[in-house]
Amino acid sequence: MQESRIPDARELEPELISAALRYVAVADWFESRSTSQNDRTLELKAMDVFNRVETELREAGGGVLRRVGTRQLILERALKELTSR
Repeated sequence: MQESRIPDARELEPELISAALRYVAVADWFESRSTSQNDRTLELKAMDVFNRVETELREAGGGVLRRVGTRQLILERALKELTSR
């Protein structure tokens, strides 16, 4: 039986890398926005953009994890690393 392994970066699909970069750019922009803005319409649009790139990243990442069959392995390692901090 072959052991599951986490794929290295060269195996990750460009779709996932692009989604991750867009997510980071939008998240940085969203977090740096002035909270003193009182325009509710602009705030809702900004939140919508953020939610869309988050969904895009989750879909791209989930697709890669399903294709390489390592979702559970990566989850277990992430939980272990994050809870040991």
